[in-house]
Order: sequence, then structure tokens, then C-alpha cells
Amino acid sequence: MLPSTLLLFCAVSFAQEGFEFVIPDSLQSKSYKELRAAFNSDRKDSIRRFVYAKSYVAKATKNNNRLEMTKGYELLGFAHNHNYKKSFIFYDKAIETSKDLKNARYPAILFTYKGAIFSEKGNYKDALENHLKAIEYAEANNNVELVYVNKHNIGILKRHLELYDEALNIFKECYDYELNDPNRDEFDFLHSHFSLADIYIETRVLDSAVKYNIAGHHLAQKLDKQYIKPFILNEGIINFHQRKYRKTIALINSVIDSLGEDIPKRVIMNGLFYTAKAYDSLQEKEKAIRYYRKVDSVFTMHPYNFSMNLMESYKALSSYYKTINDQVNEVTYIEKALLAYDAHNEDYRSLSNKIIKTFDRRDLLEKQKELNEALNRKDKKYTTFMIIFWIVFIVFMLALAAFYIKQRQIKKRFQEFVKNHEKTQKTKKKPIEIANEEVQKIGLADDIIDHLLSSLNNFETEHTYIKSDITLPSLSKQFKTNSAYLSKVINTYKNKKFAEYLNDLRVDYAIEKIQSDKHFHLYTIKAIALEVGFNNSQSFARAFKRKTGIKPSDFIRQLEKA
Repeated sequence: MLPSTLLLFCAVSFAQEGFEFVIPDSLQSKSYKELRAAFNSDRKDSIRRFVYAKSYVAKATKNNNRLEMTKGYELLGFAHNHNYKKSFIFYDKAIETSKDLKNARYPAILFTYKGAIFSEKGNYKDALENHLKAIEYAEANNNVELVYVNKHNIGILKRHLELYDEALNIFKECYDYELNDPNRDEFDFLHSHFSLADIYIETRVLDSAVKYNIAGHHLAQKLDKQYIKPFILNEGIINFHQRKYRKTIALINSVIDSLGEDIPKRVIMNGLFYTAKAYDSLQEKEKAIRYYRKVDSVFTMHPYNFSMNLMESYKALSSYYKTINDQVNEVTYIEKALLAYDAHNEDYRSLSNKIIKTFDRRDLLEKQKELNEALNRKDKKYTTFMIIFWIVFIVFMLALAAFYIKQRQIKKRFQEFVKNHEKTQKTKKKPIEIANEEVQKIGLADDIIDHLLSSLNNFETEHTYIKSDITLPSLSKQFKTNSAYLSKVINTYKNKKFAEYLNDLRVDYAIEKIQSDKHFHLYTIKAIALEVGFNNSQSFARAFKRKTGIKPSDFIRQLEKA
């Protein structure tokens, strides 16, 4: 037994923590392995764990052994797991100590810890940053297992963004790696089963969902029966999609209250949501509402677990309270839905841009490298190579001719657009003259028209239109008018419908930024679209081509050539 008073004695200098610490006599002769084993065996006694961990670091510091110092700081991080900010102090010290060691495990595993904790706390941007750092060090030091652990965690971030196809590709890649690795970590393999089953449920590919869920259930039975419960919950959700509502309720209720603390709150919210949906489908409204409220309760305590299921829960709650004339609760759940959506929208934009500009770009560079390596290999079968070469050459020449013709068309359209755009920009500030008959047709008082034109002018000059959540009703509310009035003024004075007017402003802004800011050229089309207010690259590309006659990517290329 080690009394806490041992912490008061001093001998070996331990300046890295800002105090001196003596290794107790009873531990002086212990090896690193023995100190670590003692640390792991005393999980309930935090004071003794601190003594073991500090003794480990003091011993390593005295011996000037940087690898063992790193491991000691790692233990101190574990000892502070109840306070993640304190644990990060020691993880960061371990990272600083080990970053030049070229060790397979360190510092990659330390970045992995931090990424997982940030993700658990809902700080997805910092989680992504740490997982990317972990991959960078793991690849540099040939730790393939840690590369895939962190890829899997980035897949979870993509699943958070509801980018199901992209997340599925990552989870499949990790599953295939683990399946073929005889030294795999079985718990990582278990997580891959759950992630694949979860994604297939979400995308309604139920046969695949059943396959991976059953396999995961069997694996959990061998490893730890506690981990069977999430797979039972998944089975309940699968039964819902098969319209077996009573079975859904029975399965989910058998495990929902006993899921461990390490189970993501999103999984628990899903279980509660599908229980509510099952009761709804059975016309048992009161029970359904009770579970929809439980979904809200979990989200209120853990507000980074946004999903469309949450939004559907809020819709069901507000609709229910509307039918029973309870306006207070109706408004409460409408406001909660709006707050949740706004917070998620901001999180989605910043995190999706980050993934696009870092992880996705990194993935493409890897694939490019693999292709270049493949092209550099000598083909042993020369005859086959020559046949392929001539086929490729002919196709290439045909493609080159088509490309040349297309580029001439694009260049011509680009020059015409730039010429017309410059004229438009010069005449843009002139007041629009509208015939009296047209003004009388819209049937609005002059002061209303003047107010709306002034508001629209501010809307344009302040670039407010790049906010992605603007609609005709929301803009009307902002201008303190109604949608009909605003629509009439835009149709008459801008000679456009609202959607076209809004898209043209955003496209003009994108063109201005592309022309004036060279950094914009480095953005992907998706990142530019999000930056100027579009929700996806497809709608941006359509609006851009309608206005300019060419695609955004072609416009940027022509601008760089000009």
C-alpha cells in the first residue's frame, strides 16, 4: 500500500511538471514494465495511480530515456481521464517528447486519443485535426493499424455530416483491412461491423445491414457480452423498417437503459426515436410523444448529436401540441428545432470545408501517387502493351480533338461573358427606370417600394445574400414586409424571380472573389459553393453556367490563362 504522503517527499528533479518528485523506496527498484503493470492494476485508487505514473516519468527523466518519458506522460494522461483538459497537458508533453523519435506508436497514438476525446465532446473540427496528424505520423513510421483506426474515426465524422456514401467507403476500406489482418484488434473489427450495419440501416440497404449486424453480434458474444446490446438496438431498428413495430419496441427497450457510457449518444437517440416511430405507427400517440421527448432530453444534454431524426422528433412534438391547443409547448419545440438546425448548419459548413480541403484532397493525392507508381512499372508483355498503347493513343487523339474544340468554345464564351459583364458592372449603379404603368400594376404605395428598394440595396452592398439559409419569407421578415410585396418588387425592379435574383447575386460575388482573390483558385468547387451561400456544388454549378455559359472550373482555368 502506498500512502498519499509519499507525494510530499522530494528527490529526483521533475521540472517538466513544475515540481520535484521522489520515487518512493518501495518503487526504486521497479522496472518500467512493473510500474506500468501496477498502474493498470490499481484502477480504482487514483492517488496510487498518480504515484506509479509520476515514478515512471521520474525514472525515465533520470535515465534520459525519451521513449519511456513519453510512456510515463501517457500514463499521467490516463490518470487524469476524469478531466480531459488536464489529460491533454500530459498528452501534449508526450507528443513534444516523442515527435522526433520515429517510433511506430508515438506520437500517433497520442493524437488518436485527443481526436477521439474531441469527437466525444462534440468538437469535431479539432477531432479532425488530431486524426489527420495521427495518420501523418502513423504513415511516416509505418503503423498501418493506426492509419486505419484514424481513418475509421474520420468516417464517423463524415457520418456525423450525414455524408453516408463517403463514410461507407471509408468503413468498407477499414473492414477489408481488418478482415485480412491476422493480428487485428478484435474490438476495432467489432466497431467496423457496427459502423457498416449502422450506415446500411441509415441508407435502407437492409440485407447488408442484417449481414453485418448478425456478424457483429456473434463477434461481441466472443469478446464481451456487454457489446451485444448496440447490435440488439440495431436489430430493433431493422425490424422497424420491416414494419415489425412490436418487435422493434421490445428489442430496443430490452437494452436502451443499460447501454454503457462509452456508447455514442447518437446511437441512444436513434433507439429512442425508432421506439417513438413504432408507437406512432401503432397509433399509440401518447407513448410515442413520451419517447420523442426523450430524444429531445438526450440532445439537450449532448447538443452536438444533430440528425434528421432529431428534426423529425421536434416536428412530431410541435404537431402534437398544436393538435391539443398547447401553444406554449408547440412554440418551444419549433424554437428548439430552429436552434438545433442553425447550430448544425454552422458546424456542417465549417467541418465539411475542413474535410474537403484536407482529408479529401489528401486522399486524392494518395490515389494520384498510386497511379503514377503503377504507370512507371514496366510491362513484361510487350505485345499486349503495344496494342493497349495504340488503342489509348487513338482514343487520346480523338479526345484531344474533342477537347480542343470544346476549349475554343469555352474560351469564346468566357471572352463574351467578361466583355458583357464589364459593361453590366459599369451600368449597374444607374437607377432602374420603370414605366408608370408597370409601377401601377404592382399596386404598392411609393413609400413601400422605396423602403424595399433601399433594403434590397443594403442586402446587395453588404453581401448578406451569401448566408445559405435565406428564403423569400425570411428576407421579407427581415425587411419587415410580406413575401408578396417583396416578390412583386423584385419581379418588377430586378426583372427576375426571387430564386434567380438570389442565385445571380451569389454567382456575381463568386466571380468577383475568383477574380480578386487568388486563394479562391485553390478551393474546390464545393468549397466555393458553400462559401458564397449555396448548399451544394451542383446547384452552384447550374446557376453559374446559366449566367456565364460555362462551368465554374472552366471559368477559373480561363481566368488563369488570361
